[in-house]
Amino acid sequence: MKKRYLILPKRALICAILGGLGLANAMPAFADAEIDALKREFADQKRLIERLLAAQESQKQINAKVEAQVTSVSQSTSSSAEPGGQSISFYGVADVNIASMDSGFGRKVSLGSGGMSSSRLGVKAERNLGSGLKAVGLAEAGLSLDTGVVGNGAVTAGINNAAPSSGGAVGTGTQVFSRVVYAGLASDKAGTVTIGRQYAGSFVVAASTANAMGVGLYGYSGSLLPLSGMPTRLNNSLVYLTPSMNGFSGWVTYTTGSENNLNVNTTVGATSTNDKAGQGHDVAVFYANGPLKAALSSWNLYNASFVTAGETRLAKRTGWQLAANYDFKIIKVFGTLVQGRIAGGNYENVTKTLSQTDGWSVSAHVPVGKHGFYASYSSFNDKSLQDKDARLVGLGYMYELYKNTNIYAAWGKMKNNANASYTLGDGGNLVGSVSTPGFAPSGLMTGVNVSF
Repeated sequence: MKKRYLILPKRALICAILGGLGLANAMPAFADAEIDALKREFADQKRLIERLLAAQESQKQINAKVEAQVTSVSQSTSSSAEPGGQSISFYGVADVNIASMDSGFGRKVSLGSGGMSSSRLGVKAERNLGSGLKAVGLAEAGLSLDTGVVGNGAVTAGINNAAPSSGGAVGTGTQVFSRVVYAGLASDKAGTVTIGRQYAGSFVVAASTANAMGVGLYGYSGSLLPLSGMPTRLNNSLVYLTPSMNGFSGWVTYTTGSENNLNVNTTVGATSTNDKAGQGHDVAVFYANGPLKAALSSWNLYNASFVTAGETRLAKRTGWQLAANYDFKIIKVFGTLVQGRIAGGNYENVTKTLSQTDGWSVSAHVPVGKHGFYASYSSFNDKSLQDKDARLVGLGYMYELYKNTNIYAAWGKMKNNANASYTLGDGGNLVGSVSTPGFAPSGLMTGVNVSF
């Protein structure tokens, strides 16, 4: 006969055993204790689960941040990887200095902005359109860190009230983006075409190829030789940059000028203008091969206006420039020749200013580790009826404190002849306005330049 076993629930079994032992009366207390223990266990498990969920949520947030950063980097670099990718970058230069200068009214100490190079803030954008084609754009504003002025510094009333004498951002306009602003298309094979307010190739030659001091420091040739009529920046301009081929590249600029919409002479006060005001072109060819860099440029542009009494039409500014430099490792030597004319419509006999000029400069850079020593000498010969000649001497020193961070010092002197009154300039300041012909303005400065 098969044995049968009685299977009781755990709780009933415990009660039966306790009852047999005479402990049935203790059963309620025991049950309550068991329940309390289970509750504590459940509470501990609940807190553990909550901590796990919180940790999981924190990890999700961390993952989300990492993913966002990766996405941002991917978007900023995808312009060269896939069609539709774009990049936007901000950049700038912060330059401040202490200067002591004399423009003919006694020596003055000033706090300036733009000794080595003009202070600026810019934004650059690119979008990949595929097949090696990109849409490009750039906007760059000049800054005066000593006053907070954006664009070209307004003249402060005072004895030097004919020119910004302390931290004025040198340029030819009062726009926010007075330095450069443009947009266009860039092709790997065909070159770049942009429209806007842009540098002329001739000034790029003067700033990058012609002189050891570049675009700043007292005594650099770019503050004197462009007086030959050379254009710096041109509004309403179209620029074509050729791709490099066997070391050669080109910079072609065409400008529609002031874009006056009348094709007849219009008189305003003592001057007249017409629809050709400022029109013209500038062409530069660059060559780079190892230690040798060279460039040749020319310009042909109408003036903006002419004197109504005595002149018959707009004069033209024409000229050329040849520049080269060679790196001997222990010293880098620079040289340039410039010639310019402003002629037509009887300009040579009425206005006369700089109607025929030529000039040259030699300069050198000696690198010694993180130290750099500079020297420059420039000669400007005015063959017009006004005969305003000048000589410019400059000495400079630079120390690389950190990457893109330099400490600098410079001395410069402009030697005007009896008829000339040119002022001494650096990257963003002018040493006052020289009102006495024949005076030789001089300046000494030290500062710090940070690029970011």
